[in-house]
Amino acid sequence: MRLSVSVNQVPQFIASLSGSGYLNAHLNMHDRPKEGDRSRKLRVVATDTSQDTENIGLEWPTVELGVGDVVELRILPEGEGDTPAKASRSSESPSNLFSNTDLAKDLLQLISDYETRLMALVERSEKTEPAEEHKRLTRAVGAVLYEHGAQLLYPVYRRHKELVPDALKGELL
Repeated sequence: MRLSVSVNQVPQFIASLSGSGYLNAHLNMHDRPKEGDRSRKLRVVATDTSQDTENIGLEWPTVELGVGDVVELRILPEGEGDTPAKASRSSESPSNLFSNTDLAKDLLQLISDYETRLMALVERSEKTEPAEEHKRLTRAVGAVLYEHGAQLLYPVYRRHKELVPDALKGELL
């Protein structure tokens, strides 16, 4: 995947990601007068998911925009791009958990047991609760499961590649 960025017909950079992942361009504008915060920016970022147990985040320089600017994004054929301004590895995230593998395994087992019990409760709810009550519980459990992944499971997986389940290899960590 590769795209070029130009502003007012002036080339800015070419962003490129070979292999699997995501390449995104974000045009963000906000006006927060109470905070004195006004901004018009173009950001191009990528997430390389081609490695089984490591994601690499890439960022190209942010482009400041003004009123009347014309932004052009052009999708290009595969090839080389400009070096990103910043690269980060998921294994280096400061939120990663547990240097001790045994503690990491204990947490994963605890979460697995808890999630199994939660899902059994959801199944019982479907049989005994009114549909709207069951729906509320399902949404609440879904939010809890999401947070388990974001706050506990993925921070362990990023640090302990050997514990990543096969189903999650090559996915966003």
